[in-house]
Amino acid sequence: LLVLMLFCQKKKASYLVGREVLSPMGVSKMYRKFAIYCQSEVRQALEIFTDPSNYPIHIHCTQGKDRTGIMACLLEHIAGVPKDIIIDDYAKTQQGLEPVRDMMLSEIRKAGLTEDFANAPPKAKYLNGKYGSVDGYLDAIGFGKQSRDKVRKIIAV
Repeated sequence: LLVLMLFCQKKKASYLVGREVLSPMGVSKMYRKFAIYCQSEVRQALEIFTDPSNYPIHIHCTQGKDRTGIMACLLEHIAGVPKDIIIDDYAKTQQGLEPVRDMMLSEIRKAGLTEDFANAPPKAKYLNGKYGSVDGYLDAIGFGKQSRDKVRKIIAV
């Protein structure tokens, strides 16, 4: 019974955070918060890509667009993909998720989030403004040039 009660409170707490914190914040601001408050996690995830024995690597998150999209964009940048192509690739996410949009909307509503959270907005200004560049951000989180070069050599094969 205690486990059931704790689970129910977790669902309620998640819903309240979704409705009261994340929904008013919006998707774009949430991405900025990821960049600020999840630096260690982003660096740890990128470190996985520095070891060839970890390949192939599958990236995914709950909806397959937010944390996954951020990681994919960072990896494309590290690989030397031009910024306009990275943004265009991410923009295709919206089209790719269309077949599962109704299911996403149902999950999003259950989490207390607005329909905005089913979208994948292709905006890429924050890191440049705050850190001077994407490389500046990567340096700031401890994923420096040497680590980026390791990844670049592996994925360039």
